[in-house]
Parts: sequence; C-alpha cells; structure tokens
Amino acid sequence: MEDLKFSIVIPVYNGAETIGETIESILSQSFTNFELIVQDNDSDDDTARIVSAYSDPRVKYYKNSGNLGYSQNLREGKKNCLGDILFLMAADDILLEDALDNTHSAFRLNEKIGAVTRPYYWYTKDVGKPVRETPRFSTGQNEVVSIDDKFSRVSLILNNEILGQLSGLAVRMKFVDTDYSDDPWISHGYPLASIFKKHPVVFLKDDSIAVRIGMNGTRKSSTYDCSPMKCWVDLFEKIYYESEFEEIKSKCIREIVAVNYIGLVQIKNFGEYSSLLKEIFYLIRYRWTNIFSLSYWFFSLGTLVVPSSVLLPMVDWYKEKRGVWLKKSF
Repeated sequence: MEDLKFSIVIPVYNGAETIGETIESILSQSFTNFELIVQDNDSDDDTARIVSAYSDPRVKYYKNSGNLGYSQNLREGKKNCLGDILFLMAADDILLEDALDNTHSAFRLNEKIGAVTRPYYWYTKDVGKPVRETPRFSTGQNEVVSIDDKFSRVSLILNNEILGQLSGLAVRMKFVDTDYSDDPWISHGYPLASIFKKHPVVFLKDDSIAVRIGMNGTRKSSTYDCSPMKCWVDLFEKIYYESEFEEIKSKCIREIVAVNYIGLVQIKNFGEYSSLLKEIFYLIRYRWTNIFSLSYWFFSLGTLVVPSSVLLPMVDWYKEKRGVWLKKSF
C-alpha cells in the first residue's frame, strides 16, 4: 500500500506571534509526504512575511481578499487540498513528535478507516509542561471505534474536548460528505462526525498535539455571543437526525454536552454575564436532572457569585499546580 498524502490545513488570522513555531513542529515530523496549506483569513499582521520565509516547497500560502469568517476560511483551505488525508492544525498549537506518522499508520490499518482522532494536552508557556490533558482510552493502544460500539467508546470520539479541538483531527477526503458548519464553536467537527456514521474512527493512544492556552479566540468576550452548548446540540441534531441514531443523539446531548459544568468558568471569566445566564439555563433545558446535581449547583452558583477578578487567578493557580503534578507523572 502506497503512502497516503496529507494535506495539513492551518486556518489563521493574525497568527504572527505563534505560527512560526507551529510550522516548525510540522516540518520536523518524521513523516514527510504532506503539503502544508496556510489559509490566511486576511491577516493584517506579519503572518504573510513569516510564512513566506519558508522555502520548503511543501508550504503553500493562500490569503483571502477579505475576512470570510472562521467557517468559510476552513472551506477555502479544504478547496486547496490535493492530498488523500485532510489534517487540521491551529496556528498556535504544536504538533508533537511522530504525530503524523502515527496518524498515517492508523489510516493504513484498513482502507475503510474514515478518520483519526487523538488525545492531547494543554500548556501555557512551556510546551513540555502540561497543565491539563484530555480523556483517553485506558488500554494503552490505538482503538478502532465504530458508531455501533457501546456508548462509552462512541462518546470518547464525540467528547467535547476531543472533537472540540481542531488540531490533530484527520479525515479521509474521499469519505467527506458534509461541509464545515457556520456554527462557530464546532464548525470543524461536522465532517468527522458525519463520517463516523458510516466508517470506523481510530483513537490514537499517544498525544499528538500540545494546545497553547491564552492565545486563541476563547478569551474574547464576543466569542460567547453564540452559546457553546447550543452549537454542540445543533451538531448532534443535524448530523444524527435519522431515527437509527436517535439514541446516540440523545445520549450525546445529555451525557456529553449538558454535563460540561466547568465550561461556565470559561464563560464567566471571558464572556458577558448574559452569556453565562443563558448557558446555565441550557444545562437544565437539555438535562433537567441537573437540578439534582451538586456539580451543577456548585459551578452555577459559584460563577454567579464569585467575581471574575477572583476566579481567573484561582483558575490560573490551579493550572500551574496541576502542571507540576502532570510533569512529574509523565
């Protein structure tokens, strides 16, 4: 079986501060059969200058004539792909050693594999110092997951932290039958979620990505004008609308989306008060049993009462302490 060609797409807007590190992490990969597409959403900083400094012919730079928005920029990047595999990468994240090779090997397990996903960790200043890590399978091996597996396996593929982060998500281009959505929070997840209905997905055992905290749009208040929870509900309702997926759709909404209590902290720290109230309401609307949940009341009342000037330093302190513990455990 011949090597599959990867099209790595970096959607970017004003990413000059970090995109160089991201590109370096990609060009240093052991797997080399790829094109790197930087899809610039009309940046007005030095993004173009930084990208053009790379003479590697695999690096291709495209700039939109205007800011088309996040979702349309993804679509433009996809149009420029010539490879067999579309691999997404944010302009402020780091691709870890052998990540592409591990992803390529997963696709070569079976020609029916439709997508590959991965665990990852977050960091602040030191990429070697994780402050938090995502859920993962406990088996210590790559897992091939199908939509008709038990829900505990399916839910890890569709988990809000796993599917919600675009970096490291990879899909087989010939199986893509759904375009990126206009929903801002989870636009990038639509193709993979749709592929999963018909094709198995590989969940890698090793971290592929180091996600930088503090440089992305989730710290801008306007980002929360559209409810993150409602965007996720829309994804499951639009993708899994058929009667055969009714149970999966309902479970995803109740057991993945409507239990993300900690998301209230992010909205309190960086969003508007009205956005926080709306999210608290949605937690009840989509899972009414939350009224009996201590976690729901702890996070709801806590974010309503504790000012962000106090809450944000508490969160940063916790991340720093947790990062020390994680580094020791690696």
